[in-house]
Amino acid sequence: MTSEPHPISPDEAAPHGSVEMPKPTVAPMVLSLGMILLAAGVVLGLEFLIVGGVVLVLGLGLWIASLLPGRGHFHEALVEPEKRAKPVVGAEGLVEQMRAGRPGYRMQMPEKVHPISAGVKGGILGGLVIPVPALTYGLVTGHGIWYPVNLLAGMVMPGVDKLTVPELERFYPSLLIAGIVIHASISIAFGLMYGVLLPTLPSIPKPIAWGGLLMPLLWTAVSFSLMAIVNPALQKGVDWPSFVVSQFIFGIVAALTVAQARGLSPLVAGTLGGIVGGVLMPVPAVLWGVLTGRGIWYPVNLLAAMVERDIGQQPLEQLKLFHGDWFVVALVLHAGLSVGFGIVYGLALPRLPVIPGPMCWGGMLMPMLWTGVSFGLMGVVNPVLQQRVDWPWFIVSQFVFGLVASIAVVRTEAIRVPPAGPGPTAPQVSHNV
Repeated sequence: MTSEPHPISPDEAAPHGSVEMPKPTVAPMVLSLGMILLAAGVVLGLEFLIVGGVVLVLGLGLWIASLLPGRGHFHEALVEPEKRAKPVVGAEGLVEQMRAGRPGYRMQMPEKVHPISAGVKGGILGGLVIPVPALTYGLVTGHGIWYPVNLLAGMVMPGVDKLTVPELERFYPSLLIAGIVIHASISIAFGLMYGVLLPTLPSIPKPIAWGGLLMPLLWTAVSFSLMAIVNPALQKGVDWPSFVVSQFIFGIVAALTVAQARGLSPLVAGTLGGIVGGVLMPVPAVLWGVLTGRGIWYPVNLLAAMVERDIGQQPLEQLKLFHGDWFVVALVLHAGLSVGFGIVYGLALPRLPVIPGPMCWGGMLMPMLWTGVSFGLMGVVNPVLQQRVDWPWFIVSQFVFGLVASIAVVRTEAIRVPPAGPGPTAPQVSHNV
């Protein structure tokens, strides 16, 4: 059955010397604003939900109205013939063909891509193992297994910040359901994102990979353990996300310095890397002190309190001030740790294996991204809970997720993208003579 062509009447045809164009409309922007307000209403309250619903209905109505016959188009007059574009005349031999090995070849299109199911698998597997460090933390600290679950639900559930620590250690069915939904949604979302990004991410040189992975974990673990022995109460006064960022900067800078120090012995190169990394490392901590209003001396005094118990028992106002003896203690401790870790890195780097790119990105990108989203979201909904979350354990959980998700994605068979691969086989057509 074939359809008959529909004749166009003179009224429907565009006037001579004009072209039919869609009318400009703000409907998509109004509809998007309504969706944003609805999403904000989930966190900020009923008022945003009502306003968002009204704006969304208005934008949808405007958009539907513009799609009705005779409503969404107008006739744009053509310019004079002498001002119109001239026909393009092709000339052979002026465009050079891209070839394999030349800069820019396949820069945008990867040779292989992983199917969507790879990201889903990575998100599910990572989501299954990520609670292990959090639940271990709850058991080790005596808070119980429901404490981290309730803190996770507090990322979007208002009112959780009003619960006391003993109340947060109890089981609440509503908070468990909210925590499961949040955890599953974020796990699958990040798994999908990682599965899509994996083929496009560049490889990371071995020094930078180990500097970005080993140094933050090693230095944070040593500092956290030392503080737990000398001054456990001080752990709550440290802003651990900015602390880890500082270690990340140290690891990258020290790695680059050691890699560039060609011709020097590993001991000298490691010492030089520790010095350079130690000079740049305090920048995030000082910026955090300035932005939070605690001043530049607060992180310095916290560092000194790692070995001086009396400093941690001082009131907050004293920790904001400059103390010469505390500054000397912090300077000696910082210099010793910087040079010590630099020497360890300089000696160990030649013996360390190459980290696969996906595992490196999974171990570095996911912890920083997920921690940043969680920290920012909790700061909007429940700022009080930021102080109750044990961020080192939280970051370890994201590190585990990133590694497991990356391994799951890498082990999933990739699909070749034509023309790199053979592509779909064209069906064979037989011709009968």
